[in-house]
Amino acid sequence: MDFLKLFRKKKEGARPCRIVFEKENTENTYITLEDGMKPRIDRDDCLTDQEYQALTARWEEMLALAEEILWRNYLNPDSDDLLSEEDSFPDIRYLTGNYYVGDVSYGCSYRDRDGRAYHIKEGRLRHKHHNGKEWLEEWQELDSPEITRRCRILLSLSLTGNENGTEEDYMGLDLIAELDTPDSPIEFEILSHDVI
Repeated sequence: MDFLKLFRKKKEGARPCRIVFEKENTENTYITLEDGMKPRIDRDDCLTDQEYQALTARWEEMLALAEEILWRNYLNPDSDDLLSEEDSFPDIRYLTGNYYVGDVSYGCSYRDRDGRAYHIKEGRLRHKHHNGKEWLEEWQELDSPEITRRCRILLSLSLTGNENGTEEDYMGLDLIAELDTPDSPIEFEILSHDVI
């Protein structure tokens, strides 16, 4: 009987509501809802002070865009991405609508003309890929005209759920954006979502 009651429960949506923690994250470590601390912030050395300040000044804009993604993909009861079958994930019936920012990372991304990602290694840019049999590496100089440098923002959000009668961490969501310049339009993509 309880199973049928749960199965028939109507999907309900809740608008995103950000939980703001005031407790300082003095160790700048990964946090959970239970920790109740400010997010961990990471800044790569590749960004200039001016780029970093320009990106952080857009914080409220970033959160507004993140909330649009939360609503559209995870909290809207009319979303085709959500299932309400038993044991589905994420299950809209358990999501409270509350979320908090766990991690923010500001850095750089490097891509060639084909969009392949490069990373700095040993003072050069390296693209590592697998050809089916072995790992291959392609190298470029840091100032190569073949490579485009962009500003990268990574937001790691935690959504809370109420599966067992108490609000607790339910789902992690990573959003990523690459900008040509710090004042370019921000377009987040979903990098991943997973169980916390």
